[in-house]
Amino acid sequence: MRESLTKVIRGNPVMRAVLTVFVALVWLLSTERVVAHHSFAAVFDINRPIALTGVVTRLEWTNPHAWIHMEVDQAGNDLQVWSIELLGINSLLKQGWNPGALKPGDTIHVQGFGARDGSTSVNASVVTMAETGEQLWVSAPRDE
Repeated sequence: MRESLTKVIRGNPVMRAVLTVFVALVWLLSTERVVAHHSFAAVFDINRPIALTGVVTRLEWTNPHAWIHMEVDQAGNDLQVWSIELLGINSLLKQGWNPGALKPGDTIHVQGFGARDGSTSVNASVVTMAETGEQLWVSAPRDE
């Protein structure tokens, strides 16, 4: 006769331990990265507009936000590394982006808002290909 699964688990300490570990793993792996997420105003300053032109070093295709990393040639030939925050990858995919949208070596123009702490981080409002003028990213609808 078949015993019910509940009786097997209750009567067997090894099965109980395996089930407990399984449930804990499922719970841990299913939680989202809420800790890493933030509001715009907590990190970026609307009163600190930034305009940059530089060379893409990599596109970080992650959630909760994708990031463009680029080198910007400042006055005096000093290269600065900037990190440009975009939306999450699901939103980018819906707008036609993919992991190959930008490649290392592409030159882009970025307009956005700088970090409150003065670091080289920007929340992008517009990302444009320097060579073609093609707008890859616009955070607000364009006036056409």
